[in-house]
Amino acid sequence: MTVTFLGTSSGGGPSDSRNCSSLVADVQADGSLWMVDCAEGTLRQFALQPYGTHRLKVSRLSKIFVTHMHVDHTMGLVPLLRNALGMPQESDTAKPPRVEIYGPAGIRTFIRSILKMTHTRTADRYVVHELLSANDEVTPCTPPEVMHSSECQGKDIWAREEDGFWRNFVSKGNVAVDAGPILHRAPCLGYVIRESPPLSRKIVVLGDTNDPTPILPLCLSPSLLIHESTDACIPHSIDPNSSAKRTTETVEAKVRERGHSTPGMAGSFAKLVGAQQLVLNHIGSRFPAPLYSIPRRVRDTRVAVMKEVERQASEEWGMGEAQAAVDFMRVEVHAVREAAPGFDGGLEEEAMKVERGVGEADETRGNNGRGRGGNAGHRGRNPPTDQNTMQQPEREDT
Repeated sequence: MTVTFLGTSSGGGPSDSRNCSSLVADVQADGSLWMVDCAEGTLRQFALQPYGTHRLKVSRLSKIFVTHMHVDHTMGLVPLLRNALGMPQESDTAKPPRVEIYGPAGIRTFIRSILKMTHTRTADRYVVHELLSANDEVTPCTPPEVMHSSECQGKDIWAREEDGFWRNFVSKGNVAVDAGPILHRAPCLGYVIRESPPLSRKIVVLGDTNDPTPILPLCLSPSLLIHESTDACIPHSIDPNSSAKRTTETVEAKVRERGHSTPGMAGSFAKLVGAQQLVLNHIGSRFPAPLYSIPRRVRDTRVAVMKEVERQASEEWGMGEAQAAVDFMRVEVHAVREAAPGFDGGLEEEAMKVERGVGEADETRGNNGRGRGGNAGHRGRNPPTDQNTMQQPEREDT
């Protein structure tokens, strides 16, 4: 199982060091890809990947899971579909869907309307399944005339009355997917990708949230927790541009009001569920990635800032070192096994490795930001773009 981050910025982006939210998981070991969220520019991120053995292909995309309807999580869907489904040919209504999309109420209308209004046609077909709660309005797929010409009839998947979860709504091979609600300014979901024994790996991907505890029963003991971390209080001694007015208390109050989390809040939830690994995502626009193509002084400050973000999360988590995601970071999730006799801890991690980048490097390209290891963010060697400003202007995060 691997997860590759195509966009790690909050809604204040994109910036020239981060695209907005999207990640891709390879959980079937068959080359097919499952995506969570698809911000504007996600299709281009496929082209901007560092070259190497792990480059992702749009053509391998088979499922897309949308956490919520905010623009920084959805506006890349139609361009991506147009590319993945191919150039228009004669319509074959008997074709099964090539890409399945799962998301909250409204995602079916969103995709259908844009495809229709932009007169977009595709060679292959898609389907949208909506995850609905009791008060949600159903988007009809009948009569057939209401659908787009490339659309297959989707399912309306209702949350269980007893717990409000969508359990096992995807099951393929030894992998299943559950979903549950989390608290944000808009209706929002978290997804749990879990594997059957003996490996029993579990990946929890949360959308934007200031309180994910409603989904807690689905999240216990995940191999990997991906939790948003939109804002943080960085001491002036680490970032000279940090305002003295930004205290830990004021930052947390503001971020909660906007429906988001701090690194400490992410770490607290990771501790609550017993996460084996924690990756921070949805990084605020005031925290650009420390690329190797920028001046050393600027880069060193950014490295220090991101290390402080990780420290705050790790301190609350207390079970390891959190990682702050950067675009094209690749996380490989290996199995865990029962601890050997005498081992104090219950579970021993066989292997859980973070590869900061995608694939092996082309050694002939030198070391000017294109060396071994792909894009490594603040700890690695391979930045994809240039950025010369220390601090990004603060923008409203969604």
